[in-house]
Parts: sequence; structure tokens; C-alpha cells
Amino acid sequence: MEKLLAIFDDDILYASRLMEYFKKNGWEGFEILLFTKKESLVDFLKYQSVDILLYGGDELLEGLSQENIKYIFWLSPDDKRQIEDKHETVYKYQAAAKIASDILSCYTRLEDRKQGASFGNVNIIAIYPPVPGLEKIRYAWSFAKELSISKKVLFIAFEPLPTSDMPGKEDMGQSISELLYYLKESKADYMSNFKSYLSYSERLSYLTGLNHGFDLLSLSKEDMTRFMDDLKNHSDYETIIFYLGIYTEGSMEVLSLCNEVYIATCSLPYEELVLEEWERQMELIGRPINKLNINRVELPTAEQAAYC
Repeated sequence: MEKLLAIFDDDILYASRLMEYFKKNGWEGFEILLFTKKESLVDFLKYQSVDILLYGGDELLEGLSQENIKYIFWLSPDDKRQIEDKHETVYKYQAAAKIASDILSCYTRLEDRKQGASFGNVNIIAIYPPVPGLEKIRYAWSFAKELSISKKVLFIAFEPLPTSDMPGKEDMGQSISELLYYLKESKADYMSNFKSYLSYSERLSYLTGLNHGFDLLSLSKEDMTRFMDDLKNHSDYETIIFYLGIYTEGSMEVLSLCNEVYIATCSLPYEELVLEEWERQMELIGRPINKLNINRVELPTAEQAAYC
């Protein structure tokens, strides 16, 4: 059964264009309804519930019953103005793509925090670049975003030196470092507030906000085994994707515990040499790569991509 997203605004041209954008772009599973008269919206809500109401009225919610509305997003004409904490605010006069992205990200967060733990099978995927680079983290992010359209996905980037070019870096959210601190301190209930550490990009949930790369370097094999077990047992994601931009005992333990491993390279001579050395070292630690479910992904460099 499709969910309902209702748009109300007395600016008919604005509301119509916004509705058309929503219908054409990325709102699979939602039926989009348009109201340009408040009376029509009021009558509709007497008998029908909606999952999301985008409300652009000046007289905010006056005379509007909220019993049949799951979430209200106010289309604010002022990008600085907020309303009551129980409702969300989205700046009205920005690109429709940004409005849609903001609403979908927020909706995913609200729904995510309502759901309880699921103890079903979780597919864990690792993306490992023997030579880290911007091409690889962007590939991993795109891979996770694409998969999140059809599945509930959690993305975790272990990148010791995150830069402003990294996807998701602009939204630091809660600190992944704090979560890892509680993990290393063996706090029994550290996963109880797990979702408060998450950020959201449309349908994708992800961890962000590393304070220092040493927080990743300090993770032992035992730490990562526990972390992955806790993620499987105390979260409700169908797929968890790790981007491992770091070569440590802990990160290699992730590889050995994953269902699928993607080795991301740019097929440069130096990267091929590093890949051979990595394979040799994996043999030394008793993790031969022929025992892993490995897929090789060859990516163009930034220079090569510019000419494509």
C-alpha cells in the first residue's frame, strides 16, 4: 500500500511545480496529493490519514486537525524561522531537489528512530581500497545510496583523514568517535542510543563525525568482532556497508566477517603493486584472499573521468 504525501500551498503555481517534481523524482512508494485550498485539505483529513504533510500556509496549522497526520513539514518562507519542535521546517524558496532531499532525509530519520531492533539476517559488505582516494570513497557512497533506494542500508566510513570533499562530511552529526570510545570501554549498553549517532542522506543512514584518525587505529580485532556482532543483533538494517580506508588489524577483521568484499582500485601500476603486497600480507596473517568473497572494482582516476 502506497503512503500519502500531501502538499498544501495557496500559491498554485509553486505547489503544482513542487508536486510534479516529487512525482518524477525519487518518491517511489508515495502517492502525491495536491491541495491549494485549505478547506479541501481540512475535509480530506477528516476521513483520510497522510504520512507527510508539506504545509505552506501563512496561518500555520490554524483550524487543521492533526490526528490523521503522521509528520508535518512546514514550508517556511524564511530560512531562519523555525516552528514548534514537534514539527520539521524546510526552507520553501530553494531548489525542488534540495527540498525533496531534506524532507526524505528527515523522514528516514523519524521512521528509523521509531523502529525497534530486528534479529534477521543482515548482509554485510566491505569496500576496501588498498590505496585510498577520493574516487573510492565516492564510489562507496554512491553504491550505498543506490542500494538504499530498495533496501534499508547503514553506511560506515572508516576514513582516518576525512576531508571536506568526502560525501556526508558537511553534516557531521553526532561523533562516531564517541560511539567507538564506548565500544572500547566495553560499555554493556553502548548500543542503546546507537541511532542518536546517525546522520541521514535521503533513504541512507550513515555514521559520521570522526574526531581523530587515531580513534580508528586503536580498534583491535576483538573490538571489530564485537562491533559487527552488535550491529547485527541490535539494529534493523538489511545491509551494512563498511568503507575501509585504512589498513589495520581491525579493518582486516571486518573483511573476514563480511558476506561480500569489493576491492576498489584505479588500475594504476603503483596500485597493482600495493594490491600484490596486500595479498602477500593477508597470507601471513592467515587471511588468504581466496577464502574471501571478493569482487574487483576498477575505477577511473579523477583525470580519466574528466575525459569520459
